[in-house]
Amino acid sequence: MGLAKTYDKVSWHFPEGKGCPSLEAAKIHFSVVMQWLKEKGLLSAEGLEALENGIDSEFSLTSHMVTAEGNKILSECYAAWVRTIRYGRKPSTDLLEKCWRDSKGL
Repeated sequence: MGLAKTYDKVSWHFPEGKGCPSLEAAKIHFSVVMQWLKEKGLLSAEGLEALENGIDSEFSLTSHMVTAEGNKILSECYAAWVRTIRYGRKPSTDLLEKCWRDSKGL
């Protein structure tokens, strides 16, 4: 399987990040993106297991957690999507949705 690419980690937001007030605030967007990936069928068995285990301070979103299509979408869009995050608010998945539709030619 090779080395995993890490897209994001809870710890990069809290306590290491700037402007993130709490662990709970850091975890919200991970919950949103993991649920979105699940709904689109883009999680691998490892990703489904990680979602089932829950998101905690040690959680990382890696390339091993998603399918090939999931990796394509995250590689192209995740960095832009994460810049839309406002701590304390539930993030919109509109940008991810657009990337997914574009990848499907919809």
